[in-house]
Amino acid sequence: MDPLCGWCYGFSGVMQQVQEKYKESLNFRIIPGGMITGERVAPVSAMANYILGAYKRVEDYTGALFGEPYLDLLREGTEINNSEPPCRAIHTFSKQYPDQGLDFAHQLQLMMFRDGRSWNDEKTYRELAAYFNINPDQFILDMETEENRYGTQQDFQWVQAAGINGFPCTVLDKEGKFYLVAQGYQPLEAVEEILHKALAL
Repeated sequence: MDPLCGWCYGFSGVMQQVQEKYKESLNFRIIPGGMITGERVAPVSAMANYILGAYKRVEDYTGALFGEPYLDLLREGTEINNSEPPCRAIHTFSKQYPDQGLDFAHQLQLMMFRDGRSWNDEKTYRELAAYFNINPDQFILDMETEENRYGTQQDFQWVQAAGINGFPCTVLDKEGKFYLVAQGYQPLEAVEEILHKALAL
């Protein structure tokens, strides 16, 4: 997934349900993909008109709601779209608390897509850390380490090497063999159907 992906936000609730139903038999890992990095980093104004025209479709399909503060952020247009900081937050948190990675990513998405918070603002990550009962100062220090910066880049490279070029994407690793469970948004029933078939192989 990528934090800047609206369809990933819509799919987040489905994945939380999947984790809740299968947490006793499957391990879940969230891998941030780096959708907007490098030369693609730009003010949100570059994509604002497209998103403002498309977000209702995500709402209608998924039930996830986009808050007026986020829509105002798009209209204002100066926020910088950059996947690296929120991806690094997900990597840093998930390394320490792998069982809560999905919940952290979802809460992070809510802060942007519902509340219009900036992922380029350290305060956002401090509030996230406090929400999960983590010392905010320590979390910021952890995010800034070379190890976690490098680890985030490794996540991006894994996604590219796996041939994943669209988000969200759900993959099952079964004894070293990878099975595509969902490409893009899928309802819970569709995800479970493919998951059951893959597990039965």
